[in-house]
Amino acid sequence: MKILLSADCFYPAQMGGPSNTIYWLAKALTQAGHAVTVIATSQELPPSVPRNQWVTMDCGRVMYTRNPHFYLPLRHIWQGWQAISSADVVHVNSLFYPASLIWVLLSQWAGKPVIWSPHGELNPVALGIRPRLKRFVLDFIKQILGPSIHFQVASKEEAAHVRACFGTTTSVTEIQSRMELPPLVQPSETTRLTPPYLLFMGRLHPIKGIDNLIRALGASDIFRASDFSLVIAGPQTDSAYGHVLTELINQLGLSEKVSFVGLVRGPWKEILYANARLTVLPSHAESFGNVVVESLAQGTPAAASTNTPWQQLETERAGSWVANDPESLREAIEKFVLMPPDTYHQYRQRAYKLAHRQFDVHAHIGEWEQLYQEILQHTNHIKDIATVN
Repeated sequence: MKILLSADCFYPAQMGGPSNTIYWLAKALTQAGHAVTVIATSQELPPSVPRNQWVTMDCGRVMYTRNPHFYLPLRHIWQGWQAISSADVVHVNSLFYPASLIWVLLSQWAGKPVIWSPHGELNPVALGIRPRLKRFVLDFIKQILGPSIHFQVASKEEAAHVRACFGTTTSVTEIQSRMELPPLVQPSETTRLTPPYLLFMGRLHPIKGIDNLIRALGASDIFRASDFSLVIAGPQTDSAYGHVLTELINQLGLSEKVSFVGLVRGPWKEILYANARLTVLPSHAESFGNVVVESLAQGTPAAASTNTPWQQLETERAGSWVANDPESLREAIEKFVLMPPDTYHQYRQRAYKLAHRQFDVHAHIGEWEQLYQEILQHTNHIKDIATVN
């Protein structure tokens, strides 16, 4: 099958989880024997990666387009149009990126089936950011939705968000986000950071709720009296919010207990996960949260907010699923700081097993193959009916 994927940001760029999620999917599809083409922008791309030319990668054929502006993606649209004509299925990622809307229109004009993945953009919290513009875009999408468009979501909650925006009869399939699991890094005295630490991994943006995590630690006498620190790893995508966090840390007297290490990649990233006591995801909204799987894959428990689809952390006893207010976060963190070694070791074992049982993209690529095949057959059936009539 010839599968075309769009990406506003794509690996090795690291601007949010979808940069990697789309890459892992494309790689697994390629290894399963499909002809995969990815057209992405050059946003946040390392300088060494070629622009405006086809590159053969382990995830298929990829072009990173250099555009006049990120929100004026003329080359991205043009290359998409060139590739759509030869694709069997077009998979569009992101609702609100301008090129996505045009890709969908071009795909419908060419009679190609479309899989559309919102990646959490329809969460009410996310819609509260620039709401007037997003309402205008959503109204436009309602006008262009046709039988060849099918939404893919990562959770039941996200499916409900799609139907709340576009109607209860909207075609939606839930496929849990998965990833290519990294090799296990064994925690050791040679790699362990000192003092012991809690970890936040992700972009520094208000939707991530990092300020609530800092307030939780500021209210914890146990954390203050312990050797534990908080390591915040990730790119600063909102400079004003970064300033808010710095000011809050100083106000709470935590400057000696909190460190920012910026964006981390490769082995260093896995070492950070493996040696953390707990990874904390205090977000106000997440359609999934790759960082939870990345943490579990290294055997490190995670505490995720109830604004994320991670109740499984509780049912599998691989972490905590708690409200993201400071008091709830404080209680969850103190539980792991004070946990006896034997009990904590069992949490690590369950975390690792959960990641490998449910979240390996290569082991579950058949779900995607089935979705692509079904939407292709559905679109061809509609064409046949139209031809007869």
